[in-house]
Amino acid sequence: MNKNRIEAFSDGVIAIIITVMVFDLKIPEIAAGFSDQEAWGALLKLLPKLGAYIMSFVVLGIMWLNHHAMYDLIERSTSHLVWYNHHLLFWMSLIPLPTAFLAAHPLLPQACMFYGLVLGGNALGFTLLRWYAAVKRKLMPYHPRYHQSNILSTALYFSAAALAFVSVYLSYLIFIAIPVWYFLPDKLHQQVE
Repeated sequence: MNKNRIEAFSDGVIAIIITVMVFDLKIPEIAAGFSDQEAWGALLKLLPKLGAYIMSFVVLGIMWLNHHAMYDLIERSTSHLVWYNHHLLFWMSLIPLPTAFLAAHPLLPQACMFYGLVLGGNALGFTLLRWYAAVKRKLMPYHPRYHQSNILSTALYFSAAALAFVSVYLSYLIFIAIPVWYFLPDKLHQQVE
C-alpha cells in the first residue's frame, strides 16, 4: 500500500474523531425569561466540557502534526506499518469517550484515570509506530530525541492515570504539561536535554 493512502486514511479518521468530540458540546437549555445570573450559570456549566474538548483537540492536533512529520520521512510502506498505524488510530478513536466522561465529571478520579489510560495508549501506539518505522525496518531516519519524547509521554500519561487516585490536579498538570512540552521550540528542547 502506498504510504500516501495510509496518511490520507489517517487524516480522515482524525477529522471524524474531532467531529465526534465536538458533538458533545451542547448549549445548556435556559428557560424563557431567564436572568443574567441564569445565563452566566449556563455558560459556567459548559466550561468543563469546553476545557476537556480543548485539551483533547490540542492532543489530537499534536499527534496529527507528528504523524505528518513522520510520514514525510518514511520512504516506503510495509504491511506491518499499516497495522502499527491502525493500532495508533484505534487508540485515537477512543479519545472522545474519556473526553466526554472527563467533561461530565472533571473531579472524578476514575474519569482522570480513564483519560490518562487512553492517552497513554495513544502515546504507546505512536511510540511503537515510530520504533517500527525507524528502528526495526529503517523506513525513516532514527532521531533518538523524538523516540525518547514518545517514551516519556507514554510513561507520563500512564502515571497520570495512576496519580488520579492521589490527586486529580496532578493528573491535570501532566495532561497540560505534555502538550506544552510539544509546543516549546526545538532549541529549548535541546537545552533541556
